[in-house]
Amino acid sequence: MEKLHYLETGSTNPAYNLAFEEYVLTHRMDGDYLILWQNDNTVVVGQNQNTAAEINRAFVEAHGVHVVRRTTGGGAVYHDLGNLNYTLITRQSGALDYDRCLAPVLRALNALGVPAQKSRTCDMTVDGKKISGSAQKIANGRVLHHGTLLFDADLTRLD
Repeated sequence: MEKLHYLETGSTNPAYNLAFEEYVLTHRMDGDYLILWQNDNTVVVGQNQNTAAEINRAFVEAHGVHVVRRTTGGGAVYHDLGNLNYTLITRQSGALDYDRCLAPVLRALNALGVPAQKSRTCDMTVDGKKISGSAQKIANGRVLHHGTLLFDADLTRLD
């Protein structure tokens, strides 16, 4: 890895946070970046999903839940302040490589006493329960890998 730059968005606005990581991917070419961020009550829909099929429109409107689309694939996810999101941006040649990007997150969680393991292509689990999903995209020889870390989300919001 090159020099690692650490950034926080300072925002819980999902549109801002997704735009922030996209800006870093396309404009900050000097080294690697780790960004930590949180969204307040948001459904984030994958690039190729049908938003109408993924959300309960009446519920999100009644409860002020934001709905945004990300530029990576994968399924819809719910974020709130009990969820920590991370983005790793680094050089990448060739195909997507989840193992390379998940390894430092798994090491950090295990060092903190959280016995996390990789599950499937891009998920992490603890005791067989999913705590994280992630997605990637490559642009201009760099990869944007972002993921969720569920630690205390309001699961009653999931319909």
